[in-house]
Amino acid sequence: MALAHYKRALRQGRKEYQANVAKGVYPYLQVLEEITSNIETESEVNLGLVDIPIDQIVGTNGRSRSTAFADNFMPLLDEYTEFANKWVALCQIHLDEGIRDPIKCYEFMNRFYVIEGNKRVSVLKYFGAVSIPGIVTRIVPRPSGTKESNIYREFLQFYKVTAINYIYFSKEGSFPKLLELLDKTKKEDWGEDFKKEFRSCFARFQKAFEELGGEKIDITVADAFLEFLKIFSLKDIDIK
Repeated sequence: MALAHYKRALRQGRKEYQANVAKGVYPYLQVLEEITSNIETESEVNLGLVDIPIDQIVGTNGRSRSTAFADNFMPLLDEYTEFANKWVALCQIHLDEGIRDPIKCYEFMNRFYVIEGNKRVSVLKYFGAVSIPGIVTRIVPRPSGTKESNIYREFLQFYKVTAINYIYFSKEGSFPKLLELLDKTKKEDWGEDFKKEFRSCFARFQKAFEELGGEKIDITVADAFLEFLKIFSLKDIDIK
């Protein structure tokens, strides 16, 4: 059974690889060491154990492990390799009891790059997992004054208040606006009950957004969610 899953994941990976090659797009996982090679960093922050949205895991720390996967984390190596055997073994563990061990990764600009656990991410992405636990170190770049840098600095302040990483905006001013609209500008405002309610509401909004073709619009789900909250409230989203 697990081997059959590997074969299907392999087909998905090779299809993704070929599509990216045809488009002239880099077909493997992003490599953090290359992304940050010419970027000045401000600090590294140990975030401890974090629940990582799996769609925000986009690459690996070093190039040596990157070419075993297509950019969607599906495998590219033949089914008779040692790599495939390890993937199949992890898959069987997932089917029998679930993968529980956290991965280890870096966060950079609210995207995650795996240090240890690439195959765990691959297996869980294949099965459609929403998130995965991970020991995370945040790499904070120096402010550059660009739009992307300014949005990330706003995210850092938002994270200090909420410890939420699954929302990200494409426009400056959106993170403080969200806190203002919710009237939750202090850390103590974000108790566990409210955080659960908020996540449930956002998940329901995201599902509706995607079902209605929102991915065709050049905005993030969070952008659309913020516009919704300018008119309605969380209570207007059915969370039952």
